[in-house]
Amino acid sequence: MSALRSSVHHLPIQNELLKHENGGLKKALQHKKKHKKKGKALDLQQRQEYQGGAVCWSPRKLRKARARAVVRERDEMEEKLRKARAKKQREEARLQRQVELEERRVERQRLKDAREHERAENAAERARKVEAQHQKKSTQQAQKRKRKASRVVS
Repeated sequence: MSALRSSVHHLPIQNELLKHENGGLKKALQHKKKHKKKGKALDLQQRQEYQGGAVCWSPRKLRKARARAVVRERDEMEEKLRKARAKKQREEARLQRQVELEERRVERQRLKDAREHERAENAAERARKVEAQHQKKSTQQAQKRKRKASRVVS
């Protein structure tokens, strides 16, 4: 009984500790995501004779560098869009091929079933003809026997 009481007392405390730990982890994750974003360095083209040290850039060169960055980002976005469209077209073509293959498979199966049905009908027809010939033969033989029997008797 005392073990049950201690576990009942222990569980809410443990729950609170876990909630507190979970909250701290969420805050740490948010903080990490916040500081993860890095700015991109401008593509300030330097001359060959640059030896290091402090370099001052004119506003014109900064504008050009920013314009090049915008153009580069736009080109990258266009390339991503082009690749996404190409991927979508390939996927649609693949799905279309699958549909066509399935239709052809169904058509082949339908033709196969029709051929099997026709073969079965032909076999049944041949069997009926053979049976009819046997029947005709047996009746003819019976009639011959009757004629022979009637000739012998008379």
